[in-house]
Amino acid sequence: MRDEKKGAASAGQAALTTDGRDLAAEVHYPPLDNGLDYLVSVVDHLRGEEVGRRELKYAVVHLQAAVECLLKYRLELEHWSLVFKNPGDAKRSKLDDGSLDSCTVDQTVTRLVNLAGVAIGPKEEKNLKDLAKLRNQLQHYGRPHDAKVNRYVIGANAVNVLEFLIHFVDSELLPRIGPPDGDTAASLARIREGLDEIRGYVAARMRRLRPDLDPVKSRTVTCWECDQFALAVGAGEGGYCFYCHQRRGPEDIALAYAYEVLGRTTWSAVSGGLDPVYWCPLCDVEALVRTVLTAADPENPVDLCFHCGETGSGMRECARCGKPFAAADEESACDDCLHAVIATG
Repeated sequence: MRDEKKGAASAGQAALTTDGRDLAAEVHYPPLDNGLDYLVSVVDHLRGEEVGRRELKYAVVHLQAAVECLLKYRLELEHWSLVFKNPGDAKRSKLDDGSLDSCTVDQTVTRLVNLAGVAIGPKEEKNLKDLAKLRNQLQHYGRPHDAKVNRYVIGANAVNVLEFLIHFVDSELLPRIGPPDGDTAASLARIREGLDEIRGYVAARMRRLRPDLDPVKSRTVTCWECDQFALAVGAGEGGYCFYCHQRRGPEDIALAYAYEVLGRTTWSAVSGGLDPVYWCPLCDVEALVRTVLTAADPENPVDLCFHCGETGSGMRECARCGKPFAAADEESACDDCLHAVIATG
């Protein structure tokens, strides 16, 4: 019996740290502390010039974990049952012991917007979905199947999600739970410092690319992979992103840009919006995208051909064939259609 007690005592002593703290207590992370701890890990993994594939992997995995922790915590503050996949089946005991079947990130975002009145815009929602997709690909398959993802893409995208989450903590969590304690304040300061460093790396890299990008500003658009004005198109060779090295053919990249950046699909065109791509009246290739913002003038949209690189504004769709053309005065049909009408008498 004494040996058993001695063994129990040894086990109890082994459960203590050298300064007497209970290791069991060390494992407990309240939701806010847990989310911020993940964010500290993210910025630590992405800081510095030398970032390897292991650092990139854990940055993505931990950033997604932070998203889930912090967004679901805000949902729990609205009402604890909302974090369940099916709120009607919610049991408080399952939330308390962590055995619940919780809602997905998509469900969380929808409930935050519709039930809690949290402002999450389309761009922020897209950033969150892109992150979730990348996390799944890296965690379950090691890398995305369709592209080689590098530190430039992950770093730039991480900045967007980090900025959103820091604002989310400041505007949606802290006002509801009170001022941060010392540890929370220290974590937030460390995250902001790391974000500034990562943001500075992105800005420094863009500055280094200026000699390459300045001559092609009129045909440089935002790359949807890295969210930088670094995707040069035209010149008959398609598009190339100087920041993240994405490369595609002209027709493929025009369609992808229209979908990924402008949100245009065949369905949206049927519903009264613009077509994703049009036939270019200058080079006769189906690679013209309308109302594009370029690095030369990020405020005023132009029509840009992703094949020949020519830009124009004020184009009109031909009333007969539907192709865009540079209209003069009140013209409603392109030259080809006008000539066809004249030829047929």
